[in-house]
Amino acid sequence: MKRYHPLARGTYSGESSGYRTPDRPDHRGVDIAADTGTPIYAPTDGTIAHVGINDDPQGYGSWLVIDSQNECGLDFTFGHTPPSSFVNPDTGRQWRFGDIVHAGQKIAVVGNEGGSSGPHLHFETFGAPGRFGGPDLDPNVMWLRDAVDPRGVTTGDGQGSLVGKLLVDFSAGVPTAQQIQSSGFVGAIRYISDPRAGWMIGKPLRRQEADDLRARGMVVVSNFQFGKSDWLGGAEQGRRDAERGIALHREAGGPDTAAIYVSVDASPSEEQWNSLVRPYLQAWQDRLGKDRLGLYCNYPTIDWAIRDGIGTYFWMHNWGSNGRVHPAAHLHQFEIDKQKVAGVGIDRNRILKEPFGQWGSTPAPVTEPARPGPIAADAGYPITWYGGPGYDAGHGAYLRIYLHTTENQEWTTRAENVADYQARQQDGSYHYLVDDEHIINTVTTKNTAWGVLSDNRVSVQIAMVGTSGTVETWSGANPNREERPKTREQWLAHEKKLDMVAFVIATVARDYEIPIERVDIGGVGANLRGVSSHNNYTYGSVILKGFKDGTHWDVPDTFPYDVVLAAAKRYAGIKDDPDRFPLPAGHYWGPLDGPTESWSNTYGNEPQSSKDGLRRWQETIGIPGSGIFDNATKQAATRMQQLWGWPVTGNVYEGEWNEVIHNGWRLPAPEPPKRTLPIDPGPKVQRSKKIEDATGPGLTDRFGMAATDLGVMARTPSGRILAVFGDTFRGPRVGDGDWRAPVALFSDTKMLDQGIAWSEAAGGDPNYARQLWDYPHDNPVFSTVLPSDVITVGETMYLHVMVNKGLGNVVWTEIWKSTDDGHTWQHTGAKFDPGLHRGLAQLWTWDVAEDGWVYVFSTGFQRDKPLILRRVRSDRIADPGGYEGWGWKDGAWGWGNEPTPVLEGAGSADKFGEMCLRRIQGKWVFVNFDSSNVGGYDIDVRVFAEITDNLYEAHKSTPIRGVGWGQEGDDAVAQLYGPSIVPGSTLDRGFHILLSQWKTEGPDRGWPYRVLQFKIPVSSHTELRDDGAAGSHGGR
Repeated sequence: MKRYHPLARGTYSGESSGYRTPDRPDHRGVDIAADTGTPIYAPTDGTIAHVGINDDPQGYGSWLVIDSQNECGLDFTFGHTPPSSFVNPDTGRQWRFGDIVHAGQKIAVVGNEGGSSGPHLHFETFGAPGRFGGPDLDPNVMWLRDAVDPRGVTTGDGQGSLVGKLLVDFSAGVPTAQQIQSSGFVGAIRYISDPRAGWMIGKPLRRQEADDLRARGMVVVSNFQFGKSDWLGGAEQGRRDAERGIALHREAGGPDTAAIYVSVDASPSEEQWNSLVRPYLQAWQDRLGKDRLGLYCNYPTIDWAIRDGIGTYFWMHNWGSNGRVHPAAHLHQFEIDKQKVAGVGIDRNRILKEPFGQWGSTPAPVTEPARPGPIAADAGYPITWYGGPGYDAGHGAYLRIYLHTTENQEWTTRAENVADYQARQQDGSYHYLVDDEHIINTVTTKNTAWGVLSDNRVSVQIAMVGTSGTVETWSGANPNREERPKTREQWLAHEKKLDMVAFVIATVARDYEIPIERVDIGGVGANLRGVSSHNNYTYGSVILKGFKDGTHWDVPDTFPYDVVLAAAKRYAGIKDDPDRFPLPAGHYWGPLDGPTESWSNTYGNEPQSSKDGLRRWQETIGIPGSGIFDNATKQAATRMQQLWGWPVTGNVYEGEWNEVIHNGWRLPAPEPPKRTLPIDPGPKVQRSKKIEDATGPGLTDRFGMAATDLGVMARTPSGRILAVFGDTFRGPRVGDGDWRAPVALFSDTKMLDQGIAWSEAAGGDPNYARQLWDYPHDNPVFSTVLPSDVITVGETMYLHVMVNKGLGNVVWTEIWKSTDDGHTWQHTGAKFDPGLHRGLAQLWTWDVAEDGWVYVFSTGFQRDKPLILRRVRSDRIADPGGYEGWGWKDGAWGWGNEPTPVLEGAGSADKFGEMCLRRIQGKWVFVNFDSSNVGGYDIDVRVFAEITDNLYEAHKSTPIRGVGWGQEGDDAVAQLYGPSIVPGSTLDRGFHILLSQWKTEGPDRGWPYRVLQFKIPVSSHTELRDDGAAGSHGGR
């Protein structure tokens, strides 16, 4: 790859200070002298990793960091730069963390900020994992020696080689070609497949989008992927998918010479390759030709494809590739869903060799849109979900279908244009929009669209994109009037549109048993059931309602009802495919309180086909066929999604339907319980020892969590270690992108002395730590959700969390549970007021004892309150009324009383922060952060026999003390908090804890923000008190 100098040739005078010279051994970069205002350019592609504005007044002053680890294994730092020059030229805004930067782009100008003796650029290079946590390297050796003038960078305009440049892929929206290009991409890999779910509004690629990309000299690549694992359907599915994919490719303007990449979005075994994947791809190859077939797959699959003569082009993903890039790969997807373009989540891909099956550079010439000839689709037409327009929840009796026109220009306006307008205005809507090419469903028929004023509640609205007048195209205001209606001949010219309208009429009529018969003005007045128009309603409402309800005159009586209703009856008479997914495209069976796409079959107005379909799926997969979305259905869908490696939602989508109904998939028989292997904590130690950093760059950034804290831990029902973390960010500092909380990681570590090694993430994506449940941060009610503690009771895990409006301001607390070994979490319904027990029931720690009770220590989340004790039976954890306090009443301690503090105002017991209670080898161990500023600021450990023992007299030690930065050691940590006991710890052998650390001041504030693993001495004696090192510690 080319290396570009950060300053243009002739704009700088030379190096004024070198890298770690004898007179400046701590100088981690080079100083390049240049005049104030000299432009600074990006040395290569990357992303903004830090925007420092006056945060280091004695050093950098203001500074930028570019992360180019994926591009060249380096981060670049630019110091002493004025913040007024931190302008992203693509957006006009100030640079932000995560912004995409491309080589040769102006990023700032030379200045004289901070501890500078004159105008110059301070330039640094850092190895993996980057500026925060990686080693500094000599910029001359690593970069500048071979760097060339940045003004020679090409811009990806189609000239020169594309090797090394980036392509984008996406499905959740459609950024414009200009937005894609200005974000540093030379083109897009686009889906030529139908959307599997409603949020996939970027599927399929449309002609206009492809033309816009090519008009800007950008690359277009076709890719087919409907479900997560289309290849499971084998050869037959391959034949169906090939026909659909080729048709959509051609509709979008794709040339017959371009490749189509077919997705193997998995890490299949060789047996799966031989039995399923290869037959699926062979069916594609038979239809498309080997020279046009591309594969989206991992490293081993490329090997098998080459061996078996499948495909010509290879787009490699990382799942199962073990960090390697195949030498035969043409494209490499190196990053998934970590950045956005125009608010749409994207994946990034590097071009490795040319050609790679891309479309030709020039769009096919388009003159006037072709007028369709006679069309009649034997099996009907696809209906695509496209939500957004407004509606009222629910629906009344289904009496009539009303036809409308949208009063847009003929032939050129797309249905999506109308839907987007209605979504913005929120003052009108239809259930279906039909243009000359396709059908979209914008309001589900179980809800009420806003089409005919007072009759909305009892009708379904179908709108044709176009006009009801004789003038089909115009400039300025719509010239059409009621006295000049469209002629019958003009209507019939839109043959495909009319045929699609007929198909929609048949679909709705069949679902709701509406007669396919004309209802004219008199019929509306008589409240007859059937098919009518807005025109007929306007005039019929005089009799039906007693007043003329509106002025709309679309669709007039020149409309060819005879032709359309005859076609509708033909479609209604076609025997429905019994294996067809019975819900609208993009919809699914899910909870009643879900979005409009979620069908619970409990609202009361769902068509019988929805209930019968869900009942069939339930019975086929092996659960009771209730026909409603119940807990058994959610659990079965959840288990299926886990086994397939799909996003875990617990909902039943078309993909889940197809695998069960079409492909015969069944839930496997329950596995016999696995023997839980013991965790070896190592030998006992006499003094504390740091084992390792447990999180941070190079450790957990592969899960998108370079910055995180807490890590409350428990052993899952299967015996794995689960750690639940608090506020988490993709970058290495607090606030560095993709704020999530809580998130969780699994570990299969069995030798704790070797350090905790993380295996995968919870939350539905093993490779990226997703937030365990969806909510927006900094919403009007609360800002974040932080974990208190997690425990396992039988086969269920329980997580107590605090819902906060800023740190220390708890809005409420609640309990979530997992019944699938910690992978997914559901709310138990248990919520607790923040003022409960005088505000002492906010921050919890708990464990279950041999007597079947779960014992809970808790305090406030302000680190200045005492400790109380409560308990609850293990089968009533989710019942707020099941908790009882340990308190002093009538001269005695007892259960069932208002809790009395069990520790307060006694030396280092003044202020309780984060804490962890565990039952270990028949004794209770309580580890807590003592935040007291006198005789505290440390980690205390208490060991006692009975939960109600006098904690003032319990054996206490202080294995970790708090110190200032630069004073750390095996028993000393700066800005410490948040202890959690590592599962597998024992009293007679090794004892391990996790601690959190957050640097909140100085130029590098926000890092470290991480979790550390320590092994500490813990006594098994319960009769002696040992205050250990608990004294005043300086440097706080």
